[in-house]
Amino acid sequence: MKAERFVVIGGDAAGMSAASLVKRRRPEIEVEAYEMGGYTSYGACGMPYYIGGEVPELDDLVVVRPEDFRNKRGIEVFMRHRVERIYPDRKLIEVRDLEGGTTREATYDRLLIATGARPIVPRGFDLDMEGVFALRGLDDADGIKRYIHDHGAKTALIVGTGYIGVEMAEALSMAGLEVTTVGRPPRVLPTFEEEIGQAVTEELTRHGVRVLIGAEAVGVERPSDGRLSLTLASGEALSADLIVVGAGVLPRSELAAEAGLALGFKKAIQVDRGQRTSDESIWAAGDCAEAYHRLLGRNTYVPLALHANRQGRIAGTNILGGKAEFPGILSTAVCKIFDLAAARTGLGLVEAEAEGLDVVKVVVTGNSRAHYYPGGGPVKTVLIVEKRGRKLWGAQMVGRDGVAHRINTWAAVLASGMSLEEIHGLDLAYAPPFSPVWDPVLVASEIAMKQVKEK
Repeated sequence: MKAERFVVIGGDAAGMSAASLVKRRRPEIEVEAYEMGGYTSYGACGMPYYIGGEVPELDDLVVVRPEDFRNKRGIEVFMRHRVERIYPDRKLIEVRDLEGGTTREATYDRLLIATGARPIVPRGFDLDMEGVFALRGLDDADGIKRYIHDHGAKTALIVGTGYIGVEMAEALSMAGLEVTTVGRPPRVLPTFEEEIGQAVTEELTRHGVRVLIGAEAVGVERPSDGRLSLTLASGEALSADLIVVGAGVLPRSELAAEAGLALGFKKAIQVDRGQRTSDESIWAAGDCAEAYHRLLGRNTYVPLALHANRQGRIAGTNILGGKAEFPGILSTAVCKIFDLAAARTGLGLVEAEAEGLDVVKVVVTGNSRAHYYPGGGPVKTVLIVEKRGRKLWGAQMVGRDGVAHRINTWAAVLASGMSLEEIHGLDLAYAPPFSPVWDPVLVASEIAMKQVKEK
């Protein structure tokens, strides 16, 4: 009897999570993975820290190497192979060997698309131009670091002021470059509230990063002097030795679209809660796919690492006939900017208002530790609260200490649907090195109750 074949397109978090689960639970299934890059299962979120020197070696970011998938897990991994087409009616894929230049076909019984995301490249930008980069994978991270060393780069321009942009601003500054960030939105970290964005801007400026907001980059060229020139919509031109495009990402869903699969929010691959696509033999997971949002009650697109790993496991379970469901996201995220941390979960003010919710913003500042214990500092909390019923819809925080673990508390609170009264009644741990007696979570919920009168 012919062995069942499970094929994965994409060799990172979602794809290899599914491949490993399937092979572990059903060793008799033939599992193949096709990856167009040179690495599998790596920590993409650690790339800025490699560029900045905090992670010494590129290989430190690799979790499992291709040869380990083959030799230890029995998964056949084809590196630098790009899947060109999917033929769902024939259960067939067309694969191109990028190094050998040959093309072949491969069959599947069940298929997972885990093609990830692609960078948003503004018009007028050419990523093939020397000195212009986007952070797509480890090859790019290594390329940036090598370029700085080989060309003696001293100045850098970063296009984008979201997560990637601010993390790269820190990384390149730590690498010794003079950095300018350019962003079209009216504030840094545009998915955060203005109070958070302002604190991040001040931190960047304090460390010598020039921040230009409300500035649209429209083109790059290399004049005769050899330096790169970035043109803004205002007509101003900025020069630098290095340019990094970090203006966000979009799902890499073209392959799925060409195969006739349904696309959803932001053209991400449409999936059900079990990660199945519109074709019953094809699943999708990770940054190429939609994700169910707990608060909105529908699919959206939020490409983050935990979502990808979790979706991969769920897809693998269901490929084997299971009934697993993706529990949903809350858009929970945290970002380090030099000595500062900014974090969020749930909906922001604009997002909540777009849903037709009558909400208010409550801003509270508390201490991260007991006032007498060294190492603490102010923590600003922003809550998004609905006037009717005083329901909590979102929380954001910024500070130098104690932000990350507290945003996880807020995420758990949102997931459970707790009221402000229930939040204020939480029995949270206290010791002077970690928190004041009244933790910032408790203080913020109390002030929100006072400011938002129940209707």
